[in-house]
Amino acid sequence: MRVSNRYRAGQGRLRCRIASVASSRSCCSWSPTEDDRAIMSINALTNAALARRHDFEPANTVPRSLRDIAHAAGAPPKPAGGREGTANGTNTALQTLTTYIPTEVLTLYVSALAAVGPVTLNGLPVGRWLPFWCFLVATPLIVWVAFATKLKAAGKPLPTSPVKWPVWEMVAAMIAYFAWTFALPNTPFAQFKDWYSSGLAAFLVLVVSAGLGMIAPLMQRRLSA
Repeated sequence: MRVSNRYRAGQGRLRCRIASVASSRSCCSWSPTEDDRAIMSINALTNAALARRHDFEPANTVPRSLRDIAHAAGAPPKPAGGREGTANGTNTALQTLTTYIPTEVLTLYVSALAAVGPVTLNGLPVGRWLPFWCFLVATPLIVWVAFATKLKAAGKPLPTSPVKWPVWEMVAAMIAYFAWTFALPNTPFAQFKDWYSSGLAAFLVLVVSAGLGMIAPLMQRRLSA
């Protein structure tokens, strides 16, 4: 029960922080576009990665513009040849993991932080740093698992070779995770009082969100099947 209460409290703080960051963005006359929201979700990232394989629609090209990437990220692409598979069920299951921006893994991070955050060792906040590093390492693995799950659901072999991995999406997810954990409540970076501030955190989220959206079209290449 105590962990459950901490988890709900963490969810509430997460909503407040996202609202705060959104408010900071509005002061700069900037609002998140569909492109930004799409590219930052693990579920959407793996959709975009599938669209870069030649055995998924569009079969003869890859998404080039921000609009193309956002469209591909919005729903699981259909396998080339017209087979539907069961990817839509996987898509729905992944979406239920979290409703938060930027990635599904943030929900797990907030839960872990609520559970072990108060733990200290010799005065050091190891309870805050441990979840941060664990989920930073786990984020690309989670992207790969989501990507492989969708391939399996569509009747395709698992991408065991690194040349078949959605490397760009894995790296983008790690960058997004870092930026948002930097800005969330109880961030381990808050211990650096000499330079850390909520304003800096909001600015970092803004830069990363816009930067990933601008870089994404440059990183599109055909993924091997």
